Amino acid sequence: MSALPKRPREAGDDSPAKKLKSDSTSANGAAAPPSLSGDALIAQRRAEIAAKMASFRAMQGGAAAAGGGGKITIPSSAPKLPSTLPTRPLPSAPTASGSTSAPAVPAIDPELAKRVAEAKRLVAASLASKAVKENPYMTMPAAAGGKKKTQVEAVQQGSGLKMAAHPLLLDTAPTAVVASKKDKYKPMQPKFASIKANARNNTPTPTPMPIVPVKEIKINPYTSGAASVAETSGFEGAPKERAGRGFKFNQKGKYVNLANQMRQEAQLEALKQRIAESARKAGLDSEFETLEKNIRREPPPDVEWWDAALLPNKSYSDLDLPEGLAGLNIRNESSPITIYVQHPIAIPAPWDKFTVGAKPLMLTKKEQKKLRKQRRQAEQQDKQDRVRMGLIPPDPPKIRLANLMKVLTSDAVQDPTKVEARVRREVAMRKKNHEKMNEERKLTDEQRREKLEAKKHSEEQKGLFGAAFKIKTLSDPSHRFKVRKNAEQYGLTGLCIFNPSFALVIVEGSAKAIKQYSRLMLVRIAWTEASRARGEDYYDDVTGAGDGDGNGDGTAGGVGGASVKGKEKAEEEEVVSLENNKCEKVWEGPLRERTFTAFKARSCPTDGSAKEVLGGKWASYWDAAKTFVGDEVV
Repeated sequence: MSALPKRPREAGDDSPAKKLKSDSTSANGAAAPPSLSGDALIAQRRAEIAAKMASFRAMQGGAAAAGGGGKITIPSSAPKLPSTLPTRPLPSAPTASGSTSAPAVPAIDPELAKRVAEAKRLVAASLASKAVKENPYMTMPAAAGGKKKTQVEAVQQGSGLKMAAHPLLLDTAPTAVVASKKDKYKPMQPKFASIKANARNNTPTPTPMPIVPVKEIKINPYTSGAASVAETSGFEGAPKERAGRGFKFNQKGKYVNLANQMRQEAQLEALKQRIAESARKAGLDSEFETLEKNIRREPPPDVEWWDAALLPNKSYSDLDLPEGLAGLNIRNESSPITIYVQHPIAIPAPWDKFTVGAKPLMLTKKEQKKLRKQRRQAEQQDKQDRVRMGLIPPDPPKIRLANLMKVLTSDAVQDPTKVEARVRREVAMRKKNHEKMNEERKLTDEQRREKLEAKKHSEEQKGLFGAAFKIKTLSDPSHRFKVRKNAEQYGLTGLCIFNPSFALVIVEGSAKAIKQYSRLMLVRIAWTEASRARGEDYYDDVTGAGDGDGNGDGTAGGVGGASVKGKEKAEEEEVVSLENNKCEKVWEGPLRERTFTAFKARSCPTDGSAKEVLGGKWASYWDAAKTFVGDEVV
């Protein structure tokens, strides 16, 4: 192959790497004289290096003597070279005139050679790692002794920052590479290098170092030696070093605070004593003792109550007696332990009071009669069974006039008059006892009122309801009386408002009372029928008769005269027609609480006064009643 053209040499580029590229070229690029051998050439190069180093040291020393501030910093990682290089004579090289010269060549120290070899190894490793970082498909160079070898060439550099490394630091020998098992699964790499960069970077990764098992050091857990000391030195019984205790000064005011706290406790105790003394004088010591017992727990007793009956001396020291359990009250007659089993009374569970019982089933009248008949039959059968067994005496026979001869056969024949009188007395006595029992069971007026009030209260406990009724005309006195009186009897509270347009009745109470009152207002009261005048006889309207004479003029006095006066008084008042009068329910629903205390009537000629009387809670019902339209057939 033809050699590649070389790049032009830069000024001051005296890199030994370039000079060692080919043995056939000299330092200035001309061909070296063929008369010089390899050893002579090496000796010449070493002499040149030694001269350069001497001039460099002279330059450094001169700069230091001149007081210049320039300093050359050598990295700490660079291998250290000795300050003086020993020299040894080298074989003379023939010159151009034919004479030989013996230049002084520096001799290499063994220690220096060892350091140079170490530096070479570090440089090669750094180059290989850099190549692997640039190209992840390259492998690190393995240890020496492998089959594959790769030639690592020095990088062409110039002067200054581009200056190459020392020629002795460069390892021109091929590096042996040993393939590891991990490289088995990596992609295959080309066996040749297309360019020098690929040849430099195509270095396999080094094989990992074998893991040396670390011998486990057993530490005795019962010794006082520190674990770190045992791991490093292997000695397990080394005690801990005793650290010296320094001075600890008390803070300022420590004992003053303690003294103040003790004084406060003493003052509190003295105050308690004074309070107890004053309470004892006032006779309140028992209350304080009770309070103290409630707050402070009593100490446990010497013997528990469940063990006191089993111990002869009422002390637990009886268990230590020589007799042991035989000396206790367990197997003797006075022992509370017997062969009998005592079943304690079951205490109801706390949650039983919260359980909701089943509601009773509502029965019809026919079903109630059937159950009553069955119950009475069972009671009669039980009584008959007791009589048959002789537990109770039989009832005496009920003698009547109808069964007189059948019950008292012989006695009735001997003296029938006497027997009849006896039977009549017994019948009268039974009737009298029956009426007496009925009178005893009958409730008094006070009890009857209490029973009614209790029923009303129980109904109200189920919930409160309210209703509002709109009446077109409420001018008839009979209608007014029925509206007011029934509300009081049902236990309803509310308000009745009279207005020229209509009348509004608002009531509140139990659901049962509202239901009955609604039936009264909507069904029972005939709103289109006017009431009779006071004093007017009912039969006069039916038969058309007036007084007892048949005249019908009512001038005979008595009741007829009173009726005439009532008619005249009614005619004087303004008569209102009840032809289209009616009552309608505007609203009905549940309430949270009562608003009114009683049933009252108020006259309100205007809407404002009506709303003012109703209040803020019921004012809206006046507008609802005013705009309410019932089910009218047009």
